[in-house]
Amino acid sequence: MWVDFIGYAKKIMIKGVLHFFCLFSIEKNKITLLNELSYTYGDSMKYIDQYIHYHRKGKYKIVFPIKKGAILSEYTDDVVVAPGTFQYFKELITSRVIITNAGGVSYLPKRKGKTIISTWHGGGPYKKTSTDVYNSFWYRLQVKMNADNTDYILSSCRYFTDFEAKSMGYKTHKIIPAGLPRNDVLFARHEAVKQKVRKNYSIPDDVKFILFAPTFRGNFINVNSNIEDYIELDTDKLVAVLEEKFGSKWICGVRLHPKLSDVDMSELNVINCTTYPDMQELLCAADVIISDYSSLIWDYSFTYRPIFLYAPDIEEYERERGFYMPSAEWPFPIAHDNEEMFRNILSFDQDKYVEDVKAHHIASGSYEAGEACQKVLELIERK
Repeated sequence: MWVDFIGYAKKIMIKGVLHFFCLFSIEKNKITLLNELSYTYGDSMKYIDQYIHYHRKGKYKIVFPIKKGAILSEYTDDVVVAPGTFQYFKELITSRVIITNAGGVSYLPKRKGKTIISTWHGGGPYKKTSTDVYNSFWYRLQVKMNADNTDYILSSCRYFTDFEAKSMGYKTHKIIPAGLPRNDVLFARHEAVKQKVRKNYSIPDDVKFILFAPTFRGNFINVNSNIEDYIELDTDKLVAVLEEKFGSKWICGVRLHPKLSDVDMSELNVINCTTYPDMQELLCAADVIISDYSSLIWDYSFTYRPIFLYAPDIEEYERERGFYMPSAEWPFPIAHDNEEMFRNILSFDQDKYVEDVKAHHIASGSYEAGEACQKVLELIERK
């Protein structure tokens, strides 16, 4: 509780200090794209940036905060600023529109004529979040601060609208049924993106690519470089089983949480994809995905390629944190250990899987149609 109180008090103080920047006028055609989970050129912000440049080239001034050392925006006319600097806060508070993928704008002074849109950073009816998980008094005040400061939030599906967005304090009129902008690329022809990834990792044309991307477990205090602490899946046998089931040659890529970029994978016969800057591009390239509760399973499901879940602790996770839709209702085969994973692959039925995924999208009330970036731009221009 004290941590939540300190967090709330800090935001109140920062908000007071930032009123200084209200001395500067709002620039009506300026949009800040705030990938505040990582401050990199990625996630939905990247795809909104691309869409605006393609459809409204030169009309808007785009500000993209990017941390030192990260790949910069692909557009030279974007204004790139370092997070936390004087220029960063000036650009934020003088932008006519801020688009963010998280819940960190509660500390900003809300000015008349300003619009704040959240794309959020996960879709589907999976992990519970916000006040459905953390429910202290001071945390709820922070949630309310953020919801009051945000004009709109994009929703990926009816479950998100009915449960997750409500847990974050959003009233119905603020929820836009649009899907996630980062997923538009998965609905389009993405052969060029696929070849870009394969070329980056020198994957031959006749070799299939499986990506294993588990959710981080534990805490970031005791992070070490020991691969056995983060990967239980037998990746060598995994490749052998895939070759037995689907034919062709296969190669496995592993993408851990970015904070685990120092984990040593040199003893494994895998491609280390942890530092690749864009998860959606990896999804475009993958022929099969293995994950657990990550929202990437929602994203990738729209390709209708196979998804297998490796989740030894799923019952414990469901008891302690919970899912909006019970895991038994998901269309993805769930394995608790290596042998169950390999059995799931060998017994996989592609036709039944596609029908199950389509039914899952209907049951979830999916809003994904590959048009989220368009809806964001329409929202901006309507306002």
